Amino acid sequence: MFRSSLVLSVVGLIAAGVAASAGPQAPPAKVVTTSTGVNTTGQASRGEQTYMNICVACHPPGTYTAAAFRAKWNGAPLSQLFGLVSTTMPKEQPGTLEPDEYAEVIAYLLKINGAPPGKTPLPTDIAPMKKIRIVMPADRETPLGH
Repeated sequence: MFRSSLVLSVVGLIAAGVAASAGPQAPPAKVVTTSTGVNTTGQASRGEQTYMNICVACHPPGTYTAAAFRAKWNGAPLSQLFGLVSTTMPKEQPGTLEPDEYAEVIAYLLKINGAPPGKTPLPTDIAPMKKIRIVMPADRETPLGH
């Protein structure tokens, strides 16, 4: 009897220790996606102007709404797209736009792919963009430039 009480006590202490070592569970982090409105309408409008003035010479309308573009970027961190565009474009003078101009062009690309606008501007720093996933709506009905 003493032995079984001792075994039960030891098992109870081990179980309590395992539970205590696990500590409190943090709630799961909220997933931020481009479908939740990560940029403003004004940003996308300014990005459209930049696109039409600088980008369209090499990238005709429709380039960034094609199935290949959407398949490549759907699910990727927004930071990857921003990093690529901000370090390789414009082709003849990469990295020459201001960070806010790159963010505006990205906002425009999101807009033409059906992402809704939000109330806060897309950040111009790549670090917060790592927490945002690109989500391309399956049935995009947004016409180019609108």
